[in-house]
Amino acid sequence: MRRLALVFCLAASLTAPAMATQKDPALDGLFDRLRTVTDPMQARLLIQAIWETWTASDDSALDALMARGLGQIQARDLDGAVATFTTLIEKAPEFAEAWNKRATVQWMRGDFDASVADIQRTVALEPRHFGAWSGLGMILEDREQYDGAVRAFEECLKHNPHAEGLRDHIEDLKRKAARQKT
Repeated sequence: MRRLALVFCLAASLTAPAMATQKDPALDGLFDRLRTVTDPMQARLLIQAIWETWTASDDSALDALMARGLGQIQARDLDGAVATFTTLIEKAPEFAEAWNKRATVQWMRGDFDASVADIQRTVALEPRHFGAWSGLGMILEDREQYDGAVRAFEECLKHNPHAEGLRDHIEDLKRKAARQKT
């Protein structure tokens, strides 16, 4: 179930750009609606709109780099994707989604330390980035750092209360953390 949720988040994050990064003022309204909506289809549409907003910039050169990196991910050219997202980060260091995309690729490559570093930068720039929080939770869980994983997944839920199955998963992790302490 957790891996299926990751695949869904990754697929949603690979959408075409449409708006203007984490600085877009429309995000506040999207997040407000996401916290209160009860219809699952509306929630999915809001999540999609958030991802599209995060993924786009108002600069065609940056958007072209994002599109190239996304294509490289889809083609499984992970080294190329890291290089492209690194270039994007160098050109726009405040572009949170560039950091998040590189974190995703680093995770796919198995470089979890690099992924965590990029996730930390992502959430410093966009504290509501539920995708980054979820990714951090998965890495910490894989490292059996259950308390940290719980905190990361709870942060994900705070911003995206529609993350399927995450509440039950958090409870499982809390039990693992308690057993780990005994």
